[in-house]
Amino acid sequence: MQFVNAKARNEKLSKDTGVFLAGCGLVRATRAIGRLRYGVNGFLIFVVPQGYRTEEYEAAAFAIIGAARDDWVDKEVRVRLANPARKKGAPHMLVSIFNLKGLDILIARDIAEVPKDVRFAATAVLFVEPPTAQHINAVRRLSGKAPFSDSVATMLIKRPQNVLLAAVLKPTFTEDKIQEIDGFDTLETDGPNLFDLPGYDEVKPWARDLMENVSRWRQRTLEWKLARAGVLVSGLPGTGKTLFASALATALGMRLVSTTVGAWQSTGTLDDMLAAMRTTFQNVNDAKGAVLFIDEVDAIGTRLARPSGHHGDQYWQVVVTDFLTLLSGLGEGVIVVAATNYPDWIDSAILRAGRIEDHFTLSLPNKLTRAEILNHHTGGVLPLESLVDIAEDLDGKAGADLERLVRDALRTARSEDRELELRDLEAQLPEKLRYTPEQCLRLAVHESGHALAALALGHATGAIIEIKDSFDPSLDGFLGGTTTYDLVPDYFPTATTLRNRIAVSLSGMAAEVAVFGDPSIGSGGTIGSDVERATAVARRMVGSYGLGKTPVFMGTVKELADKPLPERLEVEVSQIIGEEYERMLSMMTEERERVLALAADVVTHRMVKIERGGLAKAA
Repeated sequence: MQFVNAKARNEKLSKDTGVFLAGCGLVRATRAIGRLRYGVNGFLIFVVPQGYRTEEYEAAAFAIIGAARDDWVDKEVRVRLANPARKKGAPHMLVSIFNLKGLDILIARDIAEVPKDVRFAATAVLFVEPPTAQHINAVRRLSGKAPFSDSVATMLIKRPQNVLLAAVLKPTFTEDKIQEIDGFDTLETDGPNLFDLPGYDEVKPWARDLMENVSRWRQRTLEWKLARAGVLVSGLPGTGKTLFASALATALGMRLVSTTVGAWQSTGTLDDMLAAMRTTFQNVNDAKGAVLFIDEVDAIGTRLARPSGHHGDQYWQVVVTDFLTLLSGLGEGVIVVAATNYPDWIDSAILRAGRIEDHFTLSLPNKLTRAEILNHHTGGVLPLESLVDIAEDLDGKAGADLERLVRDALRTARSEDRELELRDLEAQLPEKLRYTPEQCLRLAVHESGHALAALALGHATGAIIEIKDSFDPSLDGFLGGTTTYDLVPDYFPTATTLRNRIAVSLSGMAAEVAVFGDPSIGSGGTIGSDVERATAVARRMVGSYGLGKTPVFMGTVKELADKPLPERLEVEVSQIIGEEYERMLSMMTEERERVLALAADVVTHRMVKIERGGLAKAA
């Protein structure tokens, strides 16, 4: 490969500012392998600066070797991109060791785009630095403009490619313009700002810290690798995962790029899905700043710790591996917000440090937060105090449900050509049914059993019991009572403490049997129920932790959730659950009077706190 002389090269490069600066960077990078008076044997790989486009470097490379883009000889291409843009109807020609014929220069956005065998075959892999102050002043002179001062040039070389080019092209530029160009990539949006929204208390401290880091990155006082962040938000449908991503982008002054794994998968074959996934990542990799929202991230699949022999194993291996590569190769200014309803289904490698390393669970709003959400959607036209009373009757409703309630109330007010009134909201409240006195006592007995067992077994130092007096029959499920614990830390569980967890889960049902003679369905039926939690812990003990009668490993905790255990182990799981239930039934029968006394207190006060060694008191 021969380089053209400097004069001829500069004549070609000077016709385009971006190409000239790219050419300066390419020539500067070659100094790592000495002076190129006699050319180079083989081909060179150039990796462009992070956040810079490859197009300008491709054009500069053609000029440097004196070739034209249409120089084709036996389909030999002297300059090419490692990962060229896809063209409809044409195969996607990624670089490989089998298509290097005639190659002189390979341009890559990231070294990960280049297969290891191609890197090995290259004469050298050269990492291109951004333009220097001398380069940008040289292009200013070539275009007949006055060069920048040393201070301005020094500040500009740290800016993104688009900002740098805008400054170079401006006829006159002074130091006071720096702040103006730094705002190029800060978007002005009409959507809600995260910090103006009620709720999101779990994640707002993280978001505030991120906003400060992004501000410092924009001012070039903090490297992106110290500011970058990826976050997973999980929670029930309607808890505001999508709104969080949008409101975060608004708070950061960034554009939102929103997609779903399902949208990638719907494009067709494996190659089509991978292409759609790569296109999404390419769209945000411009160093301008963007929030990339990926919904249904659990659908990306997981790689099995051990191959099962199923034909689909290789599919998910390829998808997850490519997704990990794309996450690791993200450029500056990209913040990934992944969302899921099923965080346990996500491959652990995706959640490692440097990828999507933080995880927040968005919970259903409490009474005060529900009132604040109603206040937000009504525009603050009604007193917050009056909305608290309405929020009392909206237990279990997600933020999306509350928004719809307000929307329906506003529609009623508009139909009557008047402003929103409190009665419009009240008219939208769900019709609730009241628990009978016997049902209230049963709820209290159930929760009292949990609390007394947790304290007796050393699982907790205190507990708060709360029961409701009514329920919304329209909900798929509703909690008539809850017990929250001041848990004793258990960072190194043993077989005994795991059995105690099972026992506490089953103690509510045991208390009902001890008092009433038969249990209700309130202990099972759903994921997260008492019986489900007890069963899950027992299966982990026997099938994964090696804490059964015979120490065996049948799979990781995640793998056990999706497959049955051998019959003899399932029998052992049932035995463990049966033994712990009988233990709790014996305890609750012996403590029946204490259970009833505590339950009566709960029925009277609706909320009671009990501490180990202390008396129950209204909370």
